[in-house]
Amino acid sequence: MNNANLKGYAPRRSFSRSMSHVSLVLAAFLVSLLLPTAATAAPEGHILRIDPRASQTEGAPILTTVLEIVQTKPLNGVVGPCTQLGGNDELDCIADGMERPKALWEPITFPEGGTIMSIKLDGGEEPLSFLSKAKWGESSAEPNVGTAWLIMIDAASSMGPRFDEAREVAKQFVGSMRANDIVNVMYFGDKTVIFSSGWTNDKAKAEAFIVSQVTKPAIPGGRNRPLGQIIQNGATDGFKELGNVGQSVKVPMHQAMVVLSSGAAGTDPSSLGPGAKFLGQFMTKGRFPEDNIALPKMPVPVISVWFPSKQMEELFENSRAFMENLANTEIGGYFTVLREGGTARGERIVKAVRTRFDNMWIVKWQMSCVAASTTQTFALNFRTSNLTIAGDGTYQDVPVGIDPSTWPLDIDFKATEEAAEKKPLHSGGEVTIYGNFCWGGKKERAELYLLPKSQEVPTTLEGGTLEEAKDAQQQLVKQGLKARVIEAGDSSVTFELPDNEKFLSGKGEKLTARLVLHDQATKRTSPFIKDKILTLRAQNKPVNYFLVGGIAFGGLVLILLVVSAFRGGGRKRGGSSPAAPPPRPNAPPAPSPMQQAPRPMTPGPAFVQRATLSGNAGIFTVLPGVEMKAGRDGALCQILLSEPRVSGTHSSLKIDQGQLYVRDDNSNNGTTLNNQRVNPGVWTPVPNGSSIKFGPIEFAVSLE
Repeated sequence: MNNANLKGYAPRRSFSRSMSHVSLVLAAFLVSLLLPTAATAAPEGHILRIDPRASQTEGAPILTTVLEIVQTKPLNGVVGPCTQLGGNDELDCIADGMERPKALWEPITFPEGGTIMSIKLDGGEEPLSFLSKAKWGESSAEPNVGTAWLIMIDAASSMGPRFDEAREVAKQFVGSMRANDIVNVMYFGDKTVIFSSGWTNDKAKAEAFIVSQVTKPAIPGGRNRPLGQIIQNGATDGFKELGNVGQSVKVPMHQAMVVLSSGAAGTDPSSLGPGAKFLGQFMTKGRFPEDNIALPKMPVPVISVWFPSKQMEELFENSRAFMENLANTEIGGYFTVLREGGTARGERIVKAVRTRFDNMWIVKWQMSCVAASTTQTFALNFRTSNLTIAGDGTYQDVPVGIDPSTWPLDIDFKATEEAAEKKPLHSGGEVTIYGNFCWGGKKERAELYLLPKSQEVPTTLEGGTLEEAKDAQQQLVKQGLKARVIEAGDSSVTFELPDNEKFLSGKGEKLTARLVLHDQATKRTSPFIKDKILTLRAQNKPVNYFLVGGIAFGGLVLILLVVSAFRGGGRKRGGSSPAAPPPRPNAPPAPSPMQQAPRPMTPGPAFVQRATLSGNAGIFTVLPGVEMKAGRDGALCQILLSEPRVSGTHSSLKIDQGQLYVRDDNSNNGTTLNNQRVNPGVWTPVPNGSSIKFGPIEFAVSLE
C-alpha cells in the first residue's frame, strides 16, 4: 500500500485521478456483491468465563459460565474485496465493511438439550446439570454481568496528530459503560506503559483520566520499539490486578482489551504480523502471566483500532499487519481502521463490538462434585443432530476461583423438608438428608452438626476465616450437638440425633432445627448463611407410652404386693398358732432346730410381670399382653433400632403365661440368645440375666 494516498499526507490530485478512484470504489462495491460470500468456518463454542460466585449467593453449588456459540467468518472476507482499491479508499472500504452488522460472525442459538458441560473428577468426567440460560445483552442488570475494559492508548511520538483522535475513541468506549462494567485506562509510549488509571467503575473518573493525564505524545524514543512486548506486559499487569481490586470494585464476568494505536514499531521482530498473531493467541489463552496457577483463566477478546500515520511504505505495511493480526476474532475480537478525521466512526465501532458481546450466553449449571484441588478441568461439548458444533477443551487444570472447601454440598432442600414435615426431628430421633453426594457410600465422610437455638449465623461468607469455622465446629462437638451417622448413599444420608434439646428453636408447632452437613474428606458443607441454612421442622421428644405404661403397671403390682403382705401379716398377728401335738409315748425327744437336717428346696416356676432390655441403643420394657417388635421400621417397631444391619422388622418379643419369649422374624443378620442364634419363626424362652442381640445391637435382659 502506498501511504502517499493517506488523507493529510497525499499530494494534490487531478480531477481525472479522483474520478479514477471513484470508479475503483464503485467497482470494488460491485465485486463484493457479485462474488460469492466468503466461506464460513464451522460453528464453535467457547468458554469465556467460569464463575463460581453464584454458589455463595444462592446457597447451592451453582456454576455460572459465559459461553459464545458462533459461526465465524474470516477477516479476509471483509478485507479481500477492498484490496483492489488501495490508499484511503481501501481503508474506508475496510472500515465500512467491518461496521456492517455481523460482518465476522453469525450467532448460534444455545442448544439446551445438546450441550454437555463436564468436570474432570477421579480420572473420569462428571456431567453438570443444566439450570438456565440467558442472553448477555438481556441480563445487563443482573449481578456481575459486565465487562472489564482494559483500554490501551498509544502515546508514542509516532501517533502525531492521531493521538487526540485515539483519546476521543477511548472516551466513547468509556461512555458506553453499563452498570456492572469497570475500566482501566493505560497510556503507553516507546518503551513501556506510562500511566494507568487502575480499575474503576466510575465513568467520570476514567474520562477525566483520559483528558488530563497525558495531553500530547511522548518525545521520540528511537526508530524501533517492542510494541508487542509493551502491550503484553500491560495486559498481564492489568488483568492480573483484577484479582486484587478490593471490595469497592466488583469484578464482572467478562473482559476485553481495546488497543488504540498506529501500530508503529519500526522493524522490531516481535512487533510484526506473526508477533501480533502470537499476542492475540496469548490473550485468547487468558492466563496472566502465562504460567499463572493462582488466578482464574480469562480469555480476552482484543479490539484493535488502527490509526494509520505517516511512515515509510514498508513500515506502514508492518503496522497494518500487526494491528490486523492482533484481533482474535474467533472469541469476539475486532479489527478496524480509523483514518484522520474519522472519530465519528467511534460510536459505530463500539456498537459493533457490543452487539457481538450481547449475543453471548450466560448459562448456569448445578455442579455437585468438585475436585479437591484449586485447579479444575472443564470441557464443553455439543451433541446436536442438525448442526455440528466444535467444543472447547482448553480449561485443563486451571484455577477458576473455586476453593473446594467452600464449595457447598448439593442438598435437595425440597425432599429433605418434605420428609421432615412427615416425621419432625426430635432429640434422640433420626433425620435423613437428601441430595447428590460425592462420597461414594463412605459414611465415615458424612458429619452433621446442629446449631443451638442461641447460635447466630453469618449473613454473608465474606471475611470469614477457616480457623473461625473450625472453632465453631469444635464448640458444637463439645456441646454434644454432633449427630451419629447411620448410613450414607449417593442420594441420601441418615443420622441419629443427639439426645439433647439444645438444638430446638421456637415453640409448639413452630419448633425448628438448624443443621449443617459436612463432608470431612473435602471439608465441604451445606450452606450456613442466615437465609440459606438447612432449617427443618422439629418437635419435642415424644412420650414413650410403653415405658410410662410399664412404670404404672409396675407401681400397681407393687401396691398389690404391699397390700397382700399387709393383709397376710395381719392374719398372723390376730390368729393363734395351731397347738403342737402331744408327744408319743416312748418317742425319742424331738431334735433341736440346729440338729434338724436341711430339706431340699424345689423351686416353683417364676411368674414374669415385666422384662427390661438395657443396652447402648436404649432401655425398653416388655409387658404382658403386648407383642413388641424390634427393628428399623418406625411404623411397625416399638423397639426402634437405627442400624443398617438390623432388618425392618427384625424380631418379636412377648410375655406369655409368665415367661418372656423371643422370635426371629427371618432377619438378615439373625437374633442371638446367649451367643446362640435362635431359629427363625420359633418362640424361644429367654431366662433372666440373658444377653440378646438383634444383629449387632446387644441388650441385657432383666426379668421382674
